[in-house]
Amino acid sequence: MALIVQKYGGTSVKDSDRLREVAKWVVKNKAEGNQMVVVVSAPGGMTDSLIKRAEEVHKTPSGRELDRLLSVGEQISASLLAMAIGELGYKAVSLTGPQLEIKTTNEFNNAKILGISSEKIVERLEAGYIVIVTGFQGIDEDGSITTLGRGGSDTTAVAVGAAISADQVEIYTDVDGVYTADPRIVEDARKLSSLSFIEMIEMAGKGAKVLHCRSVELAAKYGIDIHLRSAFSWEEGTWIRGSEKMEKAAVRGITHVKGVAKITVDQLESNGSLGDVMDVIEARGSDILLINQGLTREGQFEISLLLKEEEAVRVAELLRERLGGGNLSLKPSLGMVSAVGIGIRSNRLQGRVARVVNNEEMRVEMISSSETSLSYVVEGAQVDRLKKLMHYELIEKSLSA
Repeated sequence: MALIVQKYGGTSVKDSDRLREVAKWVVKNKAEGNQMVVVVSAPGGMTDSLIKRAEEVHKTPSGRELDRLLSVGEQISASLLAMAIGELGYKAVSLTGPQLEIKTTNEFNNAKILGISSEKIVERLEAGYIVIVTGFQGIDEDGSITTLGRGGSDTTAVAVGAAISADQVEIYTDVDGVYTADPRIVEDARKLSSLSFIEMIEMAGKGAKVLHCRSVELAAKYGIDIHLRSAFSWEEGTWIRGSEKMEKAAVRGITHVKGVAKITVDQLESNGSLGDVMDVIEARGSDILLINQGLTREGQFEISLLLKEEEAVRVAELLRERLGGGNLSLKPSLGMVSAVGIGIRSNRLQGRVARVVNNEEMRVEMISSSETSLSYVVEGAQVDRLKKLMHYELIEKSLSA
């Protein structure tokens, strides 16, 4: 008998037909002798709809009231799934984040989980219940409902798994695993049977949207295996676990991000000025995709940042106010393509990609390399082409060798 946590995304619980299919699968797992905890997202599209409703009555609603509103979606899914399971003759109970005492910080719309009380879950599991948990939400020290931001239900599932010492966490979505590239762009992309935590964190951070970084980081911290699979085919997907053998192909996947912009600030007089730049970034909590810094030929400091385009515009305005002097430029409509894998730097891949880029006469705006990734920033219109070429050069050639 295994203790399993399953998480279902919005498309998996979007209507009654899908809920019934999920209920059948959960019951099948229960009938095989497993203890089952299920974490659910809001029905597909509901969270966006609720945000729109909120903005219709207030242009900038308070974080507290918005979080209270948004938490309703997951509660609907949890109650309906419990009913669907009950219809199949099995006992199920739905519990909200506050009921489970999922303690969080008080950062509305982007709270972090501080701890979970496992007692209520364990009590109901021992009584033979299937436990349904609302994802994406918790409660702060003042008793206010908070939401966890993007990827919040994935994070809830892993956190619950850690709290109850689950054997595994299964994340069900509308894709059947992690691919070597987006199959909608690269026809020859292949599904990966497994990835290490490090590789998945890099892929998520470089644009792969199948799992959020926070959930994988949490799984790595507590050593919980994640099985990413489809709620539409129920087939084996991709396992994310502690380690992968080093003799496997160095590059595991090619990811991309579109709609990004580069901010460059040069003619900075000192490291203190660089500190001012980073102070602005940290104060906003901006997600930096890439950062390059160094000295110009004139001996002055220079820093380049890559951010999502809307955020870059706001940050550029704040930097102009903060720095006064200096030379700041903003280049929009860019994209980033990244190769991800273990030991990338030692495998001398940069030269191979450089030849591809030169042959295509692509203008490279930024380059970044580490032990686990190699990223190129180019014009947005060139992203799909570069992704296909890098996939062929770094993955398909290796597989056919």
